[in-house]
Amino acid sequence: MGVGVIVFVLAGLLITELLQLNTINKLKEEDQRLVAEKQQYTKILAEIKKMEEEKKILLTRIDVIKQLKQSSSLTVHVLDEIAKLTPTNRMWLKSLSQVGSQLNLTGMALDEQTVAKYMEDLENSQYIQGVGLTKATMEIYAERSLKLFTISSQVAMPDNK
Repeated sequence: MGVGVIVFVLAGLLITELLQLNTINKLKEEDQRLVAEKQQYTKILAEIKKMEEEKKILLTRIDVIKQLKQSSSLTVHVLDEIAKLTPTNRMWLKSLSQVGSQLNLTGMALDEQTVAKYMEDLENSQYIQGVGLTKATMEIYAERSLKLFTISSQVAMPDNK
């Protein structure tokens, strides 16, 4: 009977070991399957990351295009304002330059009042702010004494545009 108990215990241990080996094999197979699945997802995640980087680059380009479009639109509006506000028979512009938002105008006028009125008109423009006279001198041109001036200002899109 003692031998039967030992055989029974050994059979139980053998069955337990076989069940444990079976469980271990199933877990190894599951691990291999999960590793393969992870590799697939790693490739997909790499593609997603690459697409996100491309999206970021494209969004940056779109922002640059929008800024260029707004800047060119601003320049057109500023030139239109200057053309409308410059009195043609009392003032002549010699040069106009814009660097960033800084606008400089150089010209000649018949008198100081014309320059002052012009500066006031420019200041009332919705695209031009901070108008200031940076230089004003008298100059003889075609036997007439004319006021030579340089005006500096800032340009910007109005808030409502």
